[in-house]
Amino acid sequence: MGVDDGTLTITRGYGYLRILARLMQHLSAEVKLKVAIPQFAGAVAPCFEAAGNIMIANVENSLVTSSQAVKCVGPEGYRRVRLLQVHRVNILICNGIRGFYRDMLAASGVTVYQNVSAPVENALEQFLAGKLAAEAPCVEELTESCNIPHQDLIYWARELFESHGYSVTPGPDQDHHLIDLVAEIRCPVCGGQVRVAICCGAHTYRATQEITEFHHAAPLEYNARVFVCPVNPTVARYCREYGIELVNPDFEGVYGYTTVDDKLPILRERVRDHEEASWS
Repeated sequence: MGVDDGTLTITRGYGYLRILARLMQHLSAEVKLKVAIPQFAGAVAPCFEAAGNIMIANVENSLVTSSQAVKCVGPEGYRRVRLLQVHRVNILICNGIRGFYRDMLAASGVTVYQNVSAPVENALEQFLAGKLAAEAPCVEELTESCNIPHQDLIYWARELFESHGYSVTPGPDQDHHLIDLVAEIRCPVCGGQVRVAICCGAHTYRATQEITEFHHAAPLEYNARVFVCPVNPTVARYCREYGIELVNPDFEGVYGYTTVDDKLPILRERVRDHEEASWS
């Protein structure tokens, strides 16, 4: 059935198509992106994790509306990942980047264009012109072990525990060098103090050796022991055998833990002397 407004008669189907076309045009006009490029001496920085400065450009309708340079403090790649998340970046254009950080960014919705070697302005122009392609990891990257810098693991673990209400301090002394951090919190059931010894992997090349030494290094004054390391079956088995909680470092995990009023945050295994507040 047609609809006659006195000047134009259109079929119902044709009208729907016109409405859909206008809607798609409106949506495409509203696309806004934030593009980040780590830079050094005017060019794309050789290494994302070591870049001291990141340019963040606001893009609308394939045009740059504004940009700013953001300083990066410290050597940790994880801190740069957090910086991009805080600034709600959608696109990262970089040269070299470790697979671990690329995967963290991808998990948080950031598209990564890597192996780009060019002046910053040229790299941005190539992206806007659709001449850059996001690369899939090569076979070697998929099979290699994930070696995460020790300081990155410490930074991540501190933020994880502090974001869930723990007070976190550095480990005690060199005699217990495998205890990188000590996290403390009041038990939600009895009100007593819960102390957690945290060992962040990457002290040695063998995680299993670290777990064994951590088991002997953490004295009984701690109610729980946590080993922060990428999960694999061997590491998981060693932690189970020694009664150590294994925490896998990942980007979403910082804020992804379920919390319950009468349970201790993060810790999923039995906590000594605080079994009623334990999850298992």
